Amino acid sequence: MLRTKYYYNPATCSYERVQRSISTFIIRSSLYIFFSVVLAVAMVRYYRGRFVSSRELELLQDNERLKAYYHMVQKKIEGSVALLTRLQQQDDELYRLLLNTTPLSPAERNAGMGGVNTYAHLGKDTLIAQTLSKAEQLYSKLKVQQQSYKQLRELAKHKMAKLASTPTFPPVSKKHLKRISAPFGMRTHPIHHIRKMHEGVDFSAPIHTPIYAAADGHVKWVKNDKKGYGNHLLIEHGNGFQTHYAHMHTIIVQKSNHIIRGQQIGTVGNSGDSTAPHLHYEVYSNRHRVDPIQYFVGELTAAEYEAVRKQSTHRTQALCSNF
Repeated sequence: MLRTKYYYNPATCSYERVQRSISTFIIRSSLYIFFSVVLAVAMVRYYRGRFVSSRELELLQDNERLKAYYHMVQKKIEGSVALLTRLQQQDDELYRLLLNTTPLSPAERNAGMGGVNTYAHLGKDTLIAQTLSKAEQLYSKLKVQQQSYKQLRELAKHKMAKLASTPTFPPVSKKHLKRISAPFGMRTHPIHHIRKMHEGVDFSAPIHTPIYAAADGHVKWVKNDKKGYGNHLLIEHGNGFQTHYAHMHTIIVQKSNHIIRGQQIGTVGNSGDSTAPHLHYEVYSNRHRVDPIQYFVGELTAAEYEAVRKQSTHRTQALCSNF
């Protein structure tokens, strides 16, 4: 209960009751309320700092677990980025090198990254914003790598088709491969004794030695002539490649037959204009005769190929008159 206050009035020589103004009442009340609020806040903060409720404790534990999970997810993302970096390196330094294509540039690798920060509203340095940003960058890089693998897959299919049609398989066995009696190039005609272009390679071998198809394809034609190439055939391989086998003894395939790489197509003979048993072998690339020896490099070891290449440079006498 509020106490009533009095003051002494000298004019009337008596005590009179103190009259409080409304403004004074309001100011005093406001100060009272202000300090009460300050005291209450201080007491609440002190209480919270000293005492934690079971609900608050549960929420704090959940928060710590979430932080641990976020850090775990970030480590997994970082591990995935490291793995993706190794895959990108293999892509550029191995697969694209083997397929003879240009590696992706850094600009292509980082396509779709940067620009507006999608998660800025979550806070710049918050765990959720950092995690989502890293995940989005990883996803963008994975999409680029997926497109890169798709491109490599198409290139590989094309290369496989081209490789299957490339005449890399030697037409005779290795023991006869080095017995080159006439290489590709300018040679002396065995009959007219003038220098002319010899547009194939002659492999000396006994009659009945097996002859093999140099690549997949189909028999375009088979001919049996008394002169010239004698018994001979042409295989169409595709991608501009053809192979011609001449002076054969027997031919065991027919026109339009499908041929697979390494399949026996006949035997070595001495038919036509030939002075000894041998195989006259030609390779056409886009309708032009080329040196067949260059295509054996993928089938032989380095030492074997070097021995065949050296033998092909010898200036020996041709065994046939097909120039």
